[in-house]
Amino acid sequence: MNDFPYPKIQSFERLQVSDGLMINSERWRLAHEYHQHRQNVQYQSLFLPGIICGLGVAPIAAPADLPAKYRDGRWVQIQPGMAIDLQGNFIVVPSPLDFRISTAAFDSSIEMVYLVLSYVDPAKLKRANSNEVLVETFRVNEKTDLPLDTDIEICRIAIAEGKLEIQKPLDVFAPAISQLDMRYRVQAQIRPQNSIRVATFRDNQQSSIQEDLRFLGQSLSSLLPSLSLIEPIGNLDINSELTLDQLIPYRLIYLNHAQVLAINDPTQLALREYTAVGGVILLEAAIRNSQLENLLEIYNELQNARNRLKKTSKSPSIAQQADQSSIQSELQAELDAIAIEINSSTQDFLNSFCDRIPMEIPMQAFSDLERTHPLRSQPFLFPSLSEIIDQPIQMLTNGGVIVILGKLSSIWGGQSDQALTRESIRNCQELGINILNYATQRYLMHQAMQVNSQYQLELQPETDQRRITNMVDKLA
Repeated sequence: MNDFPYPKIQSFERLQVSDGLMINSERWRLAHEYHQHRQNVQYQSLFLPGIICGLGVAPIAAPADLPAKYRDGRWVQIQPGMAIDLQGNFIVVPSPLDFRISTAAFDSSIEMVYLVLSYVDPAKLKRANSNEVLVETFRVNEKTDLPLDTDIEICRIAIAEGKLEIQKPLDVFAPAISQLDMRYRVQAQIRPQNSIRVATFRDNQQSSIQEDLRFLGQSLSSLLPSLSLIEPIGNLDINSELTLDQLIPYRLIYLNHAQVLAINDPTQLALREYTAVGGVILLEAAIRNSQLENLLEIYNELQNARNRLKKTSKSPSIAQQADQSSIQSELQAELDAIAIEINSSTQDFLNSFCDRIPMEIPMQAFSDLERTHPLRSQPFLFPSLSEIIDQPIQMLTNGGVIVILGKLSSIWGGQSDQALTRESIRNCQELGINILNYATQRYLMHQAMQVNSQYQLELQPETDQRRITNMVDKLA
């Protein structure tokens, strides 16, 4: 999803009507612009731009009344329909519209053509003064650059050098050259309550983490529609000396173990400032073939054995009760002993990078968090990691930093080399969504307690709401 901005925060101004008021064209215009502005702000605040209905694109034969040089395979017909743009304006195409693609490709290159619609304010068009009725209209453009935020894309076509014959694709999900590509049409929809922008670090090693995060973002539309992932995902240079201003646009930043050990001192300082203002660092460290992995596997097996024992003990005899009670006590003793070793091995991992990222506040294990903690309960409720994920994993947090010991992100994108059940994959996705939701909520609450310097600079004495409020209080 793109990062569509909210409308500018400013007061509405409307015409004050009183008996004897002389209505002229200027006052009439002010009265109508107030309602138009209010409507645009409403739609821009509550909806995302896109196609409402119709606006299909179909290849057609060239009109017969045109000169021969224009009768070629470059013609398409835009079907009637409606859309809403970034400013909350409605774009209405009332009847079919024939359009010729004029872009040509050269030097054996593939040129991408974007067919877009944009709103046109009729009041800004040159017209005869005798027109009493203005019809809101639109403009059709073909572009070779990416569409603007104010454009509504209805189709794109990849063209090559030579003759162009626009066709319908045989496979709509894999259109070829000269075939209509409808995959990137965006439907108008209700604006999610929140959105999150995330970033990863770029280094010399190839990583699929961005693809994994995109897959996780795709699941938001069905599992948590109130939150959306903004694309493109940020790509930070591990070798750059980053500042807080470069990090603050993101609500969550992902690093792996090797990247944490490679970041330079200025970036370390920026990350500390980043978490202090509400940002979240997600650190993932592999534990393959380590002592911690073995301990977690043993712990999971013991827990599963204890759970199976509880399920099979429905109505045992007195002797069987005594045996089962003894076995359960032994299992619990083993679990407690393994838990101590897990904590010790986990601390060894944390010590390897504790001086590289903000970890002055003690880390808490996932199982030690309150059941109401957002990571465990919002929007999905989790009892413990060992009971939902069929692989060794440990998660800890101190608020601004979330550490995952194990491999979780690869499961989001289906990259895991382990045979996981569908239930385990969904559990991992839901846990990832809890992480995104936690990072979003933490950022928003921190920002809500900050003084916005932008509005402090714009504040004028005559529009100071504090003074107006004080005056109202005194009059009351």
